[in-house]
Amino acid sequence: MEPSPDLPDWVPEGKGGLPSLAYRDLGSRDADAVVLLHSLGTDQRLWSPQLAGLTESHRVVTVDSRGHGESGWTGSVTLADWTADLGRLLDHLELADAALVGLSMGGVQALAFAVAHPQRARSLVLADTFAELPPEVASAKIDAMTAQVQQLGMPGWADTYVAETFTEPLAEGAELVRSALARMSVLPYLAAVRACFGVRLGDQLGAVRVPTLVLWGDRDAKTPRGLSEQLVEGIPAAVLQEIPDAGHLANLENPKAFLDAVQEHLVATP
Repeated sequence: MEPSPDLPDWVPEGKGGLPSLAYRDLGSRDADAVVLLHSLGTDQRLWSPQLAGLTESHRVVTVDSRGHGESGWTGSVTLADWTADLGRLLDHLELADAALVGLSMGGVQALAFAVAHPQRARSLVLADTFAELPPEVASAKIDAMTAQVQQLGMPGWADTYVAETFTEPLAEGAELVRSALARMSVLPYLAAVRACFGVRLGDQLGAVRVPTLVLWGDRDAKTPRGLSEQLVEGIPAAVLQEIPDAGHLANLENPKAFLDAVQEHLVATP
């Protein structure tokens, strides 16, 4: 029996305070595996619009990042922690490698994993994401988001984030993002903010040797196009494709165009 998309399975807690990880493993076990990594403050439900299409041809694994969704939290998170968590997930599923699809924070996680474990990333899709920000921009973002979250609390910040992020505030998917953010705790969210925006992978892009599709929503004001261009310039086998009529969470604002682009990439890079 295939697992229900509504009921997660778990990577158990590990020695040394490693948190449990909630995941869903969908599609044929005989198909090539694709792991979907969600954005900051959301959870694996972010990928709901793409699941039906992707599971037609692939084994699809979604996972809640530590401190997000139903996954555990043990007090801290770093880029190295994210990389280790993804390795634990693949080990738990007995997967030697997988194609990685990451959006925003998930793109940072996918990129970091491909740099650290090149033999385990079969291909990459990096959507609305970046390798690094100028230090002053990163510091300003971290400080501003920290201040807003501390002032508004997570429910208030969720309302603000949705209004700032979606080109159409009532777009399908906006309520999903709002609810995921609103139920997060402040400490894991701000720890993820620091880890995400503090990333420094620009000088390691050349180490990524797998086929890489960089996707950018053409209305994304949170990650300007130049950050996507930096990825394409640094990764030898990378190409850039715009998702029309989409902002920062392109898979929600134009789900069909996003799915089509990912499927085309996966077919071309089995």
